[in-house]
Amino acid sequence: MKENINVKLNNPRDLLIQGCERPWEVAVEPFKVAPHVYYVGNSWVGAYLIETSEGLILIDTTMHNQVYLVLESIRKLGFDPKDIKIILLSHAHYDHCGGLRPIKEYTGAKLYMGKEDEYFLTERPDLIYTEGYAFGSFKPDEYYDDNKSIILGDMTINTLHTPGHTPGTTSFFFDDKDEEGNVYHCGMHGGIGVNTLNDETIQSNGWPISMRDDFLNGLLKVRNMKIDIALGSHPNQTNMLALVDKITDTFNPFFDEFVWGKFIDGRIEMIKKIIETSKLSN
Repeated sequence: MKENINVKLNNPRDLLIQGCERPWEVAVEPFKVAPHVYYVGNSWVGAYLIETSEGLILIDTTMHNQVYLVLESIRKLGFDPKDIKIILLSHAHYDHCGGLRPIKEYTGAKLYMGKEDEYFLTERPDLIYTEGYAFGSFKPDEYYDDNKSIILGDMTINTLHTPGHTPGTTSFFFDDKDEEGNVYHCGMHGGIGVNTLNDETIQSNGWPISMRDDFLNGLLKVRNMKIDIALGSHPNQTNMLALVDKITDTFNPFFDEFVWGKFIDGRIEMIKKIIETSKLSN
């Protein structure tokens, strides 16, 4: 019986299996999100290419078996992947870091990550959730520092430690300017999923339940930021793929100052419900 590849998958594990075993099913054409920001991820996991005056920055790498899709997307946009100078990792889950080793080796890029996630690589590889798929170990070149911007050419990226989804989850904020001088405030929350914060997962990970408060506090920190273009670490978080067909030379459907707040508010409600219904005690 022939498998129906058009079935819409929702379970993260099924999506991971699809992405690793049938990566062509999750392929999407790259597209421009902001004047110098491009989506080079797939239909499940986000990855973003940022063009600067001195090279490229890549945010997240998707999974090992999808590396060819990321590189092909970058080439389709007219860029050379070997011009990637910096890789920014949002958090150390396989769907975001699985392709990091081959891309880092191919490009020689400098890798930044949250120090608090490094023990996933050294002590708790089970928390990466590779599900047994190919994974190359890696080491960061530098850790994020909320008080130190990451600068490449004319692009400055500010980071903010927003733990919860993982201990080292980091969010990114930067301004992008078009040829007319218009400035767009861009933001990406590094890991918005509450699936790691339920009672069962908190206990199996050996995390303190204070991680939930950390997550909520991080959301409250960023809630009122002025963000013109919200980048989803997964595209469904901000409905990005549904907007692609609306892109024109004069209209950017991702420019919406209200998306960020609505998106963050939704997560605030979710984590508050988890905290309220938890059977664990401090």
